[in-house]
Amino acid sequence: MSSIESKIKNRSANYKCGKNRNVNFRDIMRHRYKSIIKNKRESLLEQVRNVTYEMRENEVTSFIDKTCIKIDVDEDDGFHSLDEEDKIIDEIKQEILDEEMKWICEQDIDYNVYLQHLHNSSIECPVCHTGNLIKSTVNTISCDVCHTSIQTFLEIDALKNNMENTVAEHSCVCQSPIECIVFPTPYDNSMFMLCNVCQFLFQIS
Repeated sequence: MSSIESKIKNRSANYKCGKNRNVNFRDIMRHRYKSIIKNKRESLLEQVRNVTYEMRENEVTSFIDKTCIKIDVDEDDGFHSLDEEDKIIDEIKQEILDEEMKWICEQDIDYNVYLQHLHNSSIECPVCHTGNLIKSTVNTISCDVCHTSIQTFLEIDALKNNMENTVAEHSCVCQSPIECIVFPTPYDNSMFMLCNVCQFLFQIS
């Protein structure tokens, strides 16, 4: 008798006499699979963010199938026929799918809130005109692209108001473009608005 046939025969015999097998086996497998998926959630999230919303469930299902490979079951896990094991595992995978889809939706909400906050709490960097100035620490504002950094206790909105007011003030006396520069002062890096034509210079941070 082959090892596979022997295993099936033993399972079949044990299945008929095992007690509380459904609860034991189901709980053990559920715990194993859910632990595996939770340890790989970041990979799952990165994967589904690259596909359309309509395709996400298929991607998550595929991820679960590839990640939750069949685990050998010990004798103390409960005794089942192989067909019933497959059925229980399929039910557990469906539970995991429902949970992960809900978790991904929650992550989307948090991510969108973060993006909205980032949009409201940032301004275009006046130095590189590519990145955004973001409050990186209590007393530091930095560009997320060129990494220009200034030390100030101003909030982003206050710095933005200073820039707009300074540009407006300069435009009253000169129509030449004004530029923004950062250079060190005795204690920190500060941001200034400068006009090379009229020599206008004003510290805004």
